[in-house]
Amino acid sequence: MAGAAAAVVVIGPAEDNPFRRAQFDLGQAVMSMMLAAADLGIGSGHAGIRDLALARRLLGFPGDRSSAMLVSFGYPAGRPLAPVRNPKRRTFHEVVHRGRW
Repeated sequence: MAGAAAAVVVIGPAEDNPFRRAQFDLGQAVMSMMLAAADLGIGSGHAGIRDLALARRLLGFPGDRSSAMLVSFGYPAGRPLAPVRNPKRRTFHEVVHRGRW
């Protein structure tokens, strides 16, 4: 995060919130930010926060909130962001099973 051109900290309700879906929704929001960034040629990466107390002190968010994740953004060094042309992946049928294994 220290070398990122920009960083976003996604802060949501405490883990034991009554909605129970908040963490999923925050993950969806992060995914959308990362997809939008990629569309603009901006690289991104996400991470969790290990020391929540330190993050709370540095960022000043209230005790009834929980930091869900960090997202760093920047332009890739050395080459533009582009899809991998020939990824070395297993075939679809090797990793997806229908009905049974």
